[in-house]
Amino acid sequence: MATDGPPWVVGQNCTLTLAHPMVNAGAQRGFYVKSDTWRVSLPRVWYRGTNAAPAIPGSPIGAGTRILEGVIHCRDGLLHVDGTPSAQTAAQWRTALWAYLGQVGSPMTLVDPGGATWTAVVEEVEDRLSTGGRTFGRAWEVRVAWVEVVA
Repeated sequence: MATDGPPWVVGQNCTLTLAHPMVNAGAQRGFYVKSDTWRVSLPRVWYRGTNAAPAIPGSPIGAGTRILEGVIHCRDGLLHVDGTPSAQTAAQWRTALWAYLGQVGSPMTLVDPGGATWTAVVEEVEDRLSTGGRTFGRAWEVRVAWVEVVA
C-alpha cells in the first residue's frame, strides 16, 4: 500500500521526483504529473531566458540540449498508483513544489515519469488555480519547463 514519502518512488507514490541540495537536505521529493502533459523535446534552437542564465551561460543553447515540460498536480485527494489516497493537501503539495521552483538558476536532479534521470534548471513556470468547477476544493496546476544542463 503506497503512502506519502519518503521514500518517493516514481510509479508507486509519485510520477516525478525532484532533488536539490538546498531543499529538504538534498533528499528527493515526489510529485504527480498531469496525464498526457509530460514531454521531452529536442528543439533546433532554444533561446534561454534569464532564469536559466546562471546555469546555462550561452544563448541559444547548444545542440542536443533537451527541454523537459509538464503540468504538476497540486490538489486535495490525489490518489497514488494503487488507489491509496494521499494525506497531503493541495497547499502542502504546492508549497513543496515551490521550494524547488524557487531555486532559480540552480540545477536540480529530476526523475521523470519514464524513470529517466536529468540534471535540469527551471526555465518557465505557470501557476494556475483550478477549482474544477466547484466552489470548494482548491487545486493548482503548475506548468513547468526545465532546460537540461549538459556538462
